[in-house]
Amino acid sequence: MKYAYLVIGVFAARFFSTAIAFPQADGDLAWQRWLGETILRTRAIPRSLGPETFSAPGAEWIPQEWLFSLGAAVARGSLWPFFAGLIALCATVALLLTAWRAHRRGASPLAVALGTSLAAIAILESFGVRAQVAAWPFVVGFLALIELDGPWALAAIPLAALWSNVHASAMLAPVFAGLWAIGSYADEGFSPRVGRTLVIAAGSLAAICLNPFGIGLPLYAVHLFSSPFKSMITEWKHTDLGDPSFGYGSLPLLLCAAAFGVRGEGKWRDRLMLIAVAVLMFSAARNVGIFALAIMPIVAAALTRDVPFLKMPPVEEPTRADRFAARLIPVFSLVLAVLVTAGLLRSEARSEDGQPRAAIAAISSLPGAHRVFCADFAWCSFIVENGTGSVFLDGRADPYPLAVWKDFTTVVRLRPGWNARLAAHRVDTVLVAKDAPLEQGLQLSRDWHVAYADKKFEVWQRRATIVSER
Repeated sequence: MKYAYLVIGVFAARFFSTAIAFPQADGDLAWQRWLGETILRTRAIPRSLGPETFSAPGAEWIPQEWLFSLGAAVARGSLWPFFAGLIALCATVALLLTAWRAHRRGASPLAVALGTSLAAIAILESFGVRAQVAAWPFVVGFLALIELDGPWALAAIPLAALWSNVHASAMLAPVFAGLWAIGSYADEGFSPRVGRTLVIAAGSLAAICLNPFGIGLPLYAVHLFSSPFKSMITEWKHTDLGDPSFGYGSLPLLLCAAAFGVRGEGKWRDRLMLIAVAVLMFSAARNVGIFALAIMPIVAAALTRDVPFLKMPPVEEPTRADRFAARLIPVFSLVLAVLVTAGLLRSEARSEDGQPRAAIAAISSLPGAHRVFCADFAWCSFIVENGTGSVFLDGRADPYPLAVWKDFTTVVRLRPGWNARLAAHRVDTVLVAKDAPLEQGLQLSRDWHVAYADKKFEVWQRRATIVSER
């Protein structure tokens, strides 16, 4: 693993600097902080949408990110760098565990480093201060535990329970364990390993219900996997070559798996896992990273077996210099990560997060209460957080009924009847980017008037609600 430490050190620097220097770029953080503050204030987890939305109040909601949201709310302010750094640490730990899994399978140091590089690229695009990133160590940790041939493998069951309180991807735990048991039976017949993994599969199925939502969490995950509204969200779109994380990270791993095959001991376990995570990856772009983290150790072992220059070096008695280098490289990688992170944080280069903060502040300053439609629904998360209006749709996305999503699509794509849909929902304020189709439609309508404009965004109000023109 000695070369993999260097790779992980470089990417860890990127994770930490991105998380700490640019923590606000994800609009979802706004409603997640609001959720955490709501839980702290009411001492209860909301189970339905409330008056913060006018399109679907009372709709059932499973706020699976509740634990992440609590942390985000508590850390708001001076503690934020520590919380953001903890999420960056989750991504780093996921890479370390993945490299360790490859090492345990007998992959050579060069193969581990190459595979780790590809896995890091695959998760880079999805990285952010997000609940799904906090779940990555649980994905890899669960796989690492079920691969153990001994009683420690049973620790996967309590890990699944904790995982279910972090993210709904915990639904993968019984699936992974079940496939591992089936593959083990195909490889070796019924054995203690198969029996133990069946226990883990059954135990983890019960464990993922040990959260505030009980059986509602796995049912929610199943519903979400097949929900038609996913086609309207970029993260849930089908994976294609337009995704850099796929094209430069997971696709090379997939091609290597196809080229070198899955052979030898445990071949059916690995084949079933490869098929399962490949289906998961192609079903949604957000799963590209999970595919890479799950499958990299299999690929690294295959490369070690079949590629001459990646083969394991001859076993020799390590010299004192070898032992010193083995200890020095991880330390050097840690120092490298710290120095690169510090350099990036001190840099004056700061990219704008692209969020319409000034426009949202302008909405807050307008007199009266407002029913707000955001052309990018994630923007309305800031309005939910600020409590300055009621929104049509926001970044929580999942609990909104399909009818709301259809109306949203009709409006933002300027389909026939778009203005009538806004009127039917009594929308009086629209936040839109300049030169977007909706902005052009608003310009052509006599029903709307610009209340605020800057270089990138505009706020439109229905004329009947205008108090004074700006």
